[in-house]
This record gives sequence, C-alpha cells and structure tokens, in this order.
Amino acid sequence: MKQNYIFVLTLLFTLSIVNAIPHHLYKRETIFAPCPTGSPNVIKVDVQPDPPPSTGSLILTISGTLKTGAISAGSQLVLKPINTNGDVIAQPLTYDMCTLTDCPANYFSVIRSIDTTDMPLSYSIIVQIFDAYDQILACSIGTITGN
Repeated sequence: MKQNYIFVLTLLFTLSIVNAIPHHLYKRETIFAPCPTGSPNVIKVDVQPDPPPSTGSLILTISGTLKTGAISAGSQLVLKPINTNGDVIAQPLTYDMCTLTDCPANYFSVIRSIDTTDMPLSYSIIVQIFDAYDQILACSIGTITGN
C-alpha cells in the first residue's frame, strides 16, 4: 500500500514540475502604437531585425492611410530615438515625404534603413509625419527592450 502512495506522490510531483516549465518561447517584439500625445492618423511600423541590435543597422517599414490631412509638398517624416526618460538620445532623422512617395497622397509606404551606434538596452523610436505647416499628420511610438 505504501508503494501506491509513493507512486501517486511521485506522479503528482512530476506533473506539477512539468506544468511549471514554460513550453512556449516568447519572442520579444517591437510593437508600435499611437503616440500618447494623440495622433490623428495611424502609422504601421515594422522593424527588421526584431529586436534591433544596439549597434548595427535596422530597417523600418512605415506605412499607413491618412484619414485626415494629406501628404503634400513640405511634408516631413521624422524618426526620433528617445530614452526611458523621454530625452532625445540621437540626432532625429528628417526626410522629405515627397521624395519618398508621390505627392499629394493619402497612402504612403516607406522603407528606411537606420544605423545605430551604442544605443541603450531600452529605448523608444518615435515616427512622426508632419505637414508643411508643422502640424502632426500621424505619430507612432515603439519601445525596444534589450538585445
């Protein structure tokens, strides 16, 4: 009878240990969401490689459809890396949207390669599109955590 109890206890112990071991590998993904300050339009941003290296190069694929406003002459795409305190940690990159896509336009799809050097383990990238009058057409932010 003792052997049955020992067997049952060993079986229960083994099952509880197996249940506690994670059976999914969770990949850290960089997810871009609308900026907390508000954004009249949504920007979809994909990062490759994900997670990006602290030193190296990454590719941003930026796309969206503007429901309000339009990309016209003088519109700019701004990529700004910030640290966890909200301070800018590298020179923002600014591009003329009309050289990247047809103008005027409501839909855009842009691919930009960025070289990073000695970035901290955790930082965010703000992607903004401004019209010719420096009004925000769209904004998105994504947080990058660790290598």
